[in-house]
Amino acid sequence: MKTFKWRHWEGMLFILPWIIGFFLFTVGPLVASIRLSTLNWDMLSPAQYVGLKNYADLFANPDFWYSLKRTGLYVCMAVPMTMAGSLAVAMLLNQKVPGITIFRTIYYLPAVTSGVAMLTLWRLLFRPDSGAVDWFLQRNIVPWLSLDGGLHFKWIPLMAQSTGWLSNPDWALQTMVLLSVWGLGSGMIIYLAGLQGIPEGLYEAAELDGAGVWRKFLNVTLPMLTPTIFFNLIMNTIGAFQSFDQAYILSSGTGGPSRALLMYVLLLYNTAFQYLKIGPAAAMAWILFFIILVLTGINFWLGKKWVHYD
Repeated sequence: MKTFKWRHWEGMLFILPWIIGFFLFTVGPLVASIRLSTLNWDMLSPAQYVGLKNYADLFANPDFWYSLKRTGLYVCMAVPMTMAGSLAVAMLLNQKVPGITIFRTIYYLPAVTSGVAMLTLWRLLFRPDSGAVDWFLQRNIVPWLSLDGGLHFKWIPLMAQSTGWLSNPDWALQTMVLLSVWGLGSGMIIYLAGLQGIPEGLYEAAELDGAGVWRKFLNVTLPMLTPTIFFNLIMNTIGAFQSFDQAYILSSGTGGPSRALLMYVLLLYNTAFQYLKIGPAAAMAWILFFIILVLTGINFWLGKKWVHYD
């Protein structure tokens, strides 16, 4: 009994630094933000208690609803594309071919690259006047069958003129979505772990029943992979709603042309540190928390209908 008690306190001592840090740097700011959301404070003058006025003002602010709309649109585009792309790459990298570990490392590298460096490079690539993307798409690289002067191939560019990318309000958000798909290494690793956890015997049994590649994917791979898909869905949704660095770097903190990249968290950041409205910013943070909480709860409820556990 004495040994058990000593080991118990010994374990508590080992995790004590983490517990102290958790309460000081996580629970403490969390509780403080609740208080801040009820104050009118600019960090320069004394704070004034205003109750729920900050929340009411946000609901009457068109910028709040616009940023929420743009963020929701980004989530609806980026999450499905990222999940589908991650799964496709994971299945390719799950093949038993020589040098596959090298390819796995290459595809995972964008996930560990510095975010600021990567986003700065992305801005240079998509510059409408001298970007490498426009230069490549406007080269004559696509063979097209032509009947002009006889049957022959005619080389044409993929794109006749630049779309403007980040400088075009109609394409800025889509460009940001492309960036999210390009950095699919984290989801790919998780899918790869899930694929390697599927018993080979299930595929062998499916082959004995005459199942082809597509049937094995639908009847074996997807059902066995649903817990992994569900996990990536939750994490990607939360991450997409919290997108900040992409919008900030790609738009230089302004939200881009016609505020096409005015993400919710970018507006929150500008509200707090550009306009010095700490109360409304804290209120925005809590509204985002409840939005993510509700969507996560809905996903867990729906997950009971399609997620299959062993």
